Amino acid sequence: MYAGRLVEIGTIQEVLTRPRHPYTRALIASIPRMRDRGSLGGIAGVTPSLRQLPPGCAFHPRCTLQFERCLHDKPLLDDDPGGHHAACHLRDAA
Repeated sequence: MYAGRLVEIGTIQEVLTRPRHPYTRALIASIPRMRDRGSLGGIAGVTPSLRQLPPGCAFHPRCTLQFERCLHDKPLLDDDPGGHHAACHLRDAA
């Protein structure tokens, strides 16, 4: 979930090994690793207020993969027949 909306649904295995939403990828990348001593990684920017969400994808101000459509159109969960769903316009950009 991000900003009160589901952004990815799948099995634990699918989500952790093949994350499809940039927020999920960023969360997994921010997990501290024992071998990596030093500063912790994080996600740039701040979580938006639920009272004043940005237009389009709520994650776009923090997303390193955002493009024009993300700024205006709210993505819906896709209808992946395998059950691993993501609410992201990247699936349509390819």
